[in-house]
Amino acid sequence: MLEHACPQNKRFFTLLGIALLISVNSILPFGTGFSIAQESEIAPLAARSLLLDGQVLGQRVVVVGERGHILISDDQGLSWVQQPVPTRTTLTSVFFIDDTIGWAAGHDSVILKTQDGGQHWQAVYADPDDQRPILDLWFRNKQQGYAIGGYGLFLTTNDGGQSWNVFDFDPATLRSYSPDHIATWSEKPEEETWEIDYHLNQLSATARGRLYIAAEAGHLYRSDDGSHSWLSLPSPYGGSFYGSLVLSENRLLLFGLRGHLFSSEDAGVTWEERQTGVASTLNDGIRLKDGRIILAGQDGTVLISSDLGKSFQLYAQPDRSDIAKVLVLDQNTLLLIGELGVSRISLASPSTERLP
Repeated sequence: MLEHACPQNKRFFTLLGIALLISVNSILPFGTGFSIAQESEIAPLAARSLLLDGQVLGQRVVVVGERGHILISDDQGLSWVQQPVPTRTTLTSVFFIDDTIGWAAGHDSVILKTQDGGQHWQAVYADPDDQRPILDLWFRNKQQGYAIGGYGLFLTTNDGGQSWNVFDFDPATLRSYSPDHIATWSEKPEEETWEIDYHLNQLSATARGRLYIAAEAGHLYRSDDGSHSWLSLPSPYGGSFYGSLVLSENRLLLFGLRGHLFSSEDAGVTWEERQTGVASTLNDGIRLKDGRIILAGQDGTVLISSDLGKSFQLYAQPDRSDIAKVLVLDQNTLLLIGELGVSRISLASPSTERLP
């Protein structure tokens, strides 16, 4: 099917054509260094272009997207300054471990690093011949991190992203489960060849470091030992999952294609479906300090729950543009990152203010 034949660009199912057309050999690796073919082009309307991820760093906001665009705002997203970047490859993910050190990644398996809060970026890894995009990044600390993506792509680093290694992603499967929440797992037989080629879309973590990967075609994985080994969890749905939202060590929400949402109270072993009332794909979820849960996705969908995800109220954005990421500025103000760049939403009156 199309979704599997063409890895989605940070969970943007309707924007595949755009993303693939603009991801063409912008960094070429040789040996331990990089030959930079093209640097990003400073574009006056970059803040209104396709943006796919972002992070709030105190008073600063950093967002990334198509054509290697990386933009910084130091005024709560009211104005943006595009930064020079050594690639024109679409960037799908950004992750900062603190206010200064961060990484961005995307197509061609490109990975960039910054040590000054996103003002300057260095290319640390790329593999355009692999033809698998990185779809998400997560770092445990300044040294140890993971990059996941299309067709089972899984990279690890133990030196702050200066070098990356391919991880042999071979999860065990659930063999049995009993009502007292004791699950046993079975390894693959030695003679069986096993290769994960589903798209690994998003990686999330609990406060204690348990990891979850939401993946294509109903696949969901969990690691309880810092990514040394993985479990393939029972799936409540055959369609793709684009993200999970951790609520506690054992409680999480799982969301994805066609507005499907599920909740688990036992670390993903059993699931209960939650009704969202929408058929639009859900791309991102966050939890505010006051407990409210926000889900967002295609067609300008913004869902707000005040009862831990048991029910949601829909606030469809007027421009109906796809939303890839939700960022929290304060308890009543969000930034929506997506198809038309950056917009602001006030939870006191959830309507979009399209930023210049």
